[in-house]
Amino acid sequence: MRKLAKTSGYSRAAISRWVIAERKEMGKRAMLEVSKASKGKDAMPTGVKELQEALRMARLHICLLEATIDISDEQFGTNIRKKAGTRPS
Repeated sequence: MRKLAKTSGYSRAAISRWVIAERKEMGKRAMLEVSKASKGKDAMPTGVKELQEALRMARLHICLLEATIDISDEQFGTNIRKKAGTRPS
């Protein structure tokens, strides 16, 4: 984490929090998959608390993905979000 913090410009604490949050999310996803297997593949959370937790986890996942893209942009000096090979107008 120190090496990643040094190369990315983010604090080691921030990266550590992201990793811990992602590990928790992976554990919850595994639990959801087990519960889906017992309910059926098309089962979705129906309770308000379950939906709120799923939304929170999705937002956290998006935050981590965006941070990963930002780190990659800084490391490689590129803009990943920019469309490659756009058509001239």
